[in-house]
Amino acid sequence: MTTLDETQTMLRDSVQAFHERRPAPARVRRIRDTAEPFDRAVWLAMAEAGWFGVLVPESLGGHGLGAAEAALIASELGRGLAPEPFVASSVLVVQALVPLAPESATVRALLEGVVSGEKVAALAWQEAAGAPDLANIQLQACKHGEGWQLQGAEKRFVPLASSADGFLVYALDESIPALFWVDADQAGLRVQNSRTVDGLNFGAASFDGLTLSGDALLARGPVVREAVAYAIELARLVSAFELVGVAERALETTVAYTSQRIQFGKPIASFQALQHRMVDMWMHCQLARSSVENALQDWINPTDEVTRIQSLRAARARAGATALLVSKAAIHLHGGMGIADETDIGLCLKRSLTLSAWLGNPLWQRRQFIAELHKSGRVRQGDSAPVVVADDVDVAELPDEEFRRVLATWIAANYPPEKRFMKKRAFYADISDWYQSLSKKGWLAPAWPKSAGGMGLSATKQVIYAEEIARYGCARIPDHGLAIGKLLLMHGTPEQIGYHLPRVLNGEIMWCQGYSEPNAGSDLASLRTSAHLDGDDLIVNGQKTWTTLGPGADWMFALVRTNKAEGMAKQRGITFLLINLKTPGVKVRPIVNLKGEGEFSEVFFDNVRVPVSNVVGRIDDGWNVANSFLREERIFFGTPRQCEYALAQLDRLVEATDALEDGGFRDRYAQIVLDVRDLKAAFELFMGRLRGGEELGPEVSYLKIWGTETYQRITDELVELAGDYGSQMDDVLINGIASDVMGQYLDSRMPAIFGGSNEIQRNILAKQILALPSGNPRG
Repeated sequence: MTTLDETQTMLRDSVQAFHERRPAPARVRRIRDTAEPFDRAVWLAMAEAGWFGVLVPESLGGHGLGAAEAALIASELGRGLAPEPFVASSVLVVQALVPLAPESATVRALLEGVVSGEKVAALAWQEAAGAPDLANIQLQACKHGEGWQLQGAEKRFVPLASSADGFLVYALDESIPALFWVDADQAGLRVQNSRTVDGLNFGAASFDGLTLSGDALLARGPVVREAVAYAIELARLVSAFELVGVAERALETTVAYTSQRIQFGKPIASFQALQHRMVDMWMHCQLARSSVENALQDWINPTDEVTRIQSLRAARARAGATALLVSKAAIHLHGGMGIADETDIGLCLKRSLTLSAWLGNPLWQRRQFIAELHKSGRVRQGDSAPVVVADDVDVAELPDEEFRRVLATWIAANYPPEKRFMKKRAFYADISDWYQSLSKKGWLAPAWPKSAGGMGLSATKQVIYAEEIARYGCARIPDHGLAIGKLLLMHGTPEQIGYHLPRVLNGEIMWCQGYSEPNAGSDLASLRTSAHLDGDDLIVNGQKTWTTLGPGADWMFALVRTNKAEGMAKQRGITFLLINLKTPGVKVRPIVNLKGEGEFSEVFFDNVRVPVSNVVGRIDDGWNVANSFLREERIFFGTPRQCEYALAQLDRLVEATDALEDGGFRDRYAQIVLDVRDLKAAFELFMGRLRGGEELGPEVSYLKIWGTETYQRITDELVELAGDYGSQMDDVLINGIASDVMGQYLDSRMPAIFGGSNEIQRNILAKQILALPSGNPRG
């Protein structure tokens, strides 16, 4: 028996083999071509491959697969720049017919013709630009003797109308939805074609005054609207995958071209400016892929209809915008070849333009998303009826939404109200009551396993935990101890775990991180703080800087150099060490930040004796230990929490100023909400991999880039929306609603620098993910 994975692999191989059999010029037509863009021989070959039957149940002669397989085919067709209307016909048309087929022999016969490729059908439903939905249908169907007569509006944006054998026409019999079949050669039918930039066409079809026979009616009643509405939404989802495929093709082509194009004796892909642009293209492709995969899962396994549609709108908006952004950048990076129509790269942009405009462009999708979101209440999510569970209930086992409500109820009842939305980074002394409440409840360490005193939450529940903490305005607890606890569980000795983890949980020990040095920030391997062995101790000398929460810390986990052998790679000879900051020879000096607070510090070590038993892992092998933590740290900088926290402040200011009444701001706000949503989808993906035991690779760097730069975009909007109050250090108070504007704005400048600046992260991705060449000239 063939498994689902095997079926999908066969489908992918089938589409790729299809591309290899046809030359590139036979794909999307260049704008100068005037030949008929629809090739029936190719269409029949696609049908013979079985692609048109993936959505059709086996009982109706199909393969009985589903949306995942249709999306896979569309993605691969997008990569191949195939012009054939797979989504328009074998998704939109087929899905409109499938629910109606069991009750109608006529529909079953029509469906059979579409699946076999013998009949090319188009669904004619949209009637006005900017209105890609079924809310305002004007075309009427009236009884006319034994048949029907259609009256009123024409249908717009019908794909390949000039090539179709006939049309499925959506009309209303008074207020009752009805679906008709109209042959392309029907007397009185008028079709006006408009060529699209990719050489295809959309038609405007006028059915006004057409008289149809009685058997032209395929179905009538609410089932028609349900079938057509469902088909339209599924087509949006599948076309989002096609758009992502186009974007990925544009990126791959650009990386290949710039890697072999020589200027000034070097491949142009070795220039850092171009590398960073290609990394940004890759990052947008990753976000789009994550978004559409998330929407697909919500489509297949929906928690509710609102979530499914919101995910779909978000994915279609992201996919369309990404395809356009990446394709435009690809043309620029191709230089003259990009605008000369000598390569296929221009076809990526043309295909992106056509696909992104169809079924609602990114702007329409964003506006629909935000309208749906505010109907369900993004700002007040979790404010439904309180839910309390007994202490012996394992909340990790609750359904996700029930877990959210339980968590929100408990936070509201236990978090000190006067400490909501604190304007400063909290030391333990500022937030000890909340820290202890979490600890006593057993909810301090969501990512630790239950056996170590943690909550053992899934990746999804960890995101919910962060969302609810941020939404309520809880201060971030000093959490370096949670990080070192997790690292000790991976690399520590039983003695280290037994001593340190209980003290983290009860708040006895606060931790800080000792990585950065005056000349070893993003270039961490250049650190100079040294340690040499003296009996059972290591003697540490040197300096750490930009140490977060150093003034309030009891212990530091640090990297120190223990081997300076000549010729050794600088990543070797480094040791991961746990240092008690109360040891003689340690001096901590606060550094005042932009907000006037001593959140950071310099830490000096003068012949500090540290027991060898405090080494984590092996001496000289600390880089490997730290690498896992560095990836976790980049995940931390890319968590949705800081963005959600800032977004909560923006929501308060939006409510105070009625800013959503302004269309320009509303569109920017929608984009920000989608940016955070896609960050959450990507974060969940990485967290799931971590919990599955996977080691994260360098690709996690993009999470840090996107998270920190999204944070900055949110706070930029905060300052602009605050207007005259935009430089005020105190809370901005408008109409009785207070928002922390400047605190969030200044805070947002920091994470893009810490943990390896975003520019360094882009360098990592350019080298290790895109494999872009170095600047060495070719011999």
